[in-house]
Amino acid sequence: MHHCFWIRQEHYAPIIDQLHLDIAPGERVRLLEILTLYNRINALSTIHNSGRGWLGASFSVAEILTALYFDGTFKGPEDPHRDYILLSKGHAAVMQYAAMVGRGLLAPEDLAQYNRENGPQAHSDRVTHGIETNTGSLGQTLSKAAGLALGGARRVFVILGDGELQEGQNYEALMTLHQRQLGQVIPIIDRNGIQTDSETREIKEIPDLGAVLGGFGMGVITINGNHMEQVLPALREARNSARPMVIIADTQKAAGISFMEASSTLRRAFQRHGSTLTRAEYLRALTQWNASPSAQHIGEELTRFIEQAQPRENPPAAAPGPSMGDGFGQHLTQLVKQDPRVVVLSADLEKSCKITPIALSSPERFLEMGIAEQDMVSCAGGLALRGKIPVVNTYAAFFRRAFEQIYVNATEKTQIVYAGHYAGLSYNTDGKTHQATGDAAMMRSIPGMHVLFPAFLEEIPQMLSWYLAEPREAPLYLRLSAKPCPLNTILVPLPFEYGRGAFYRDTGAKICVLTSGPHMIQYCDAAIDTLQKQGINLDLCLVSTLRHLDQSWCARLASTYDHLVIVEELFEAGGLHDELCHALAVASDQGLSSGHPRISHRAVGGLPFSTLDPAGLYKHFQLTPDHLAQWFLSLMDSPVPRQ
Repeated sequence: MHHCFWIRQEHYAPIIDQLHLDIAPGERVRLLEILTLYNRINALSTIHNSGRGWLGASFSVAEILTALYFDGTFKGPEDPHRDYILLSKGHAAVMQYAAMVGRGLLAPEDLAQYNRENGPQAHSDRVTHGIETNTGSLGQTLSKAAGLALGGARRVFVILGDGELQEGQNYEALMTLHQRQLGQVIPIIDRNGIQTDSETREIKEIPDLGAVLGGFGMGVITINGNHMEQVLPALREARNSARPMVIIADTQKAAGISFMEASSTLRRAFQRHGSTLTRAEYLRALTQWNASPSAQHIGEELTRFIEQAQPRENPPAAAPGPSMGDGFGQHLTQLVKQDPRVVVLSADLEKSCKITPIALSSPERFLEMGIAEQDMVSCAGGLALRGKIPVVNTYAAFFRRAFEQIYVNATEKTQIVYAGHYAGLSYNTDGKTHQATGDAAMMRSIPGMHVLFPAFLEEIPQMLSWYLAEPREAPLYLRLSAKPCPLNTILVPLPFEYGRGAFYRDTGAKICVLTSGPHMIQYCDAAIDTLQKQGINLDLCLVSTLRHLDQSWCARLASTYDHLVIVEELFEAGGLHDELCHALAVASDQGLSSGHPRISHRAVGGLPFSTLDPAGLYKHFQLTPDHLAQWFLSLMDSPVPRQ
């Protein structure tokens, strides 16, 4: 952390002390602008230190969070009469953490652990002392604020993004605020005009936001959210109002850094959503701030740091190989050109889902639905009823929100592809709201749903060709891992056959390891290779079908082996283990001879978290090659009765 400049609580304290005095409004604004700068410095240092974070979304709300934490009497998280300060837009977490340093809830040493297992999480999370609710899943916090108010909370501030207003639950919550007259809940909308990398009006525009909010019975205050002299009276008015009020704060993305901030952008052109910060940019920002009057109390320390700072950049990391998303996007681009039935849908994640080439080359076949997964899925259902084949793209975790819509579509027996991107433990950075380890279980619970989990890029066209070869009355869920496996030791991809596994190691051993996905097949192979060097052989089978396994194939498998060992980066319930056991039960009922092998299982036994270590989640859940080799060896030494 020593390569970054940090503001400590002792820097904040004398400014906070002055705010407790009877001072003129202009002086109060000046002091809060100093604290805003301190928060910006700590937020920037947090992002630079970790190499992760959403600078644009954090900096647009710097003045608002500073005012909420420092203007007035602050009560800590143990005080039942405290004000709740909730981020619905979780991308601004680092700015909230920075403000918490000034209030003594965190220290710079905690900020230096941002996005690590034992540090503040990527999105605000209750594992961090002083955070009230988990964020990351957009559109939910306003309803939670209503619940807090109904439960007796004195006052609840909720900061929402303007792009987030595309989630329909917000409007359900607004109706609750009006119906229950919950004036103690104060929504603050950060209207910076940009979501991800494009202008919000290009995705899904609300032409007159004030009129819409007024139609829900809310009083509306519109301000410049980056001007403290407007923020303070707006908060005061909202606090003292007898009716529910909402503040629309017009802001700039990345506000406070002249060479980064933006209030408008070309389509797909904003570069400060989640991009990393170079050393030169970091020092340039500090130099700019050092010339500000707000830096008067830290100028000497900051000048010394800048003069002594090393401008050298870290060497660029080796480029990873293509991910499943890359392979899927490339094949889908060709598929759109070949099959006029295919229509591609996105929920504001076109770049992450690698489908921008389709949006550019075939705009008439591409639908950007915004941050609105339920709307997207039901729209896909309508397209399917007209004979189209929708391919619905979002993070695997975000399909959780649209489960009921997916279920209803399935009851209509139409042909729809759901592509769940960024699935599994290789998505290490962004925390439990964005990580998906229960998605397969969710999709497997829908009658008729096909669930496939490719381990090799070459499987993707085989899977889609199989599914699209004929009309089908059931949807397909395609589970796509976030990142390629770093081992990459299996160079010859295994063929895909629906409902059956493919053997990578077939030695005649009496123990067979079964697994799915790009990481687990490689990790299991590496673990087995370790044991083979000790003279111990295990067979290895890749099973990419997680629903509707062929019962006769499963019966033969169970007849061949004395011990089946299932390894998966899914939750312990609802994955390959459950599917295999179900298939064996059906095979038994059908009178198929299947033997009675012992069955062992290792999976994800708990919630994931954000970490900068790409292997961090695999280590935590003991799914690395070393962990697996030790476990395989222990299974041979433990005489457990067969199941």
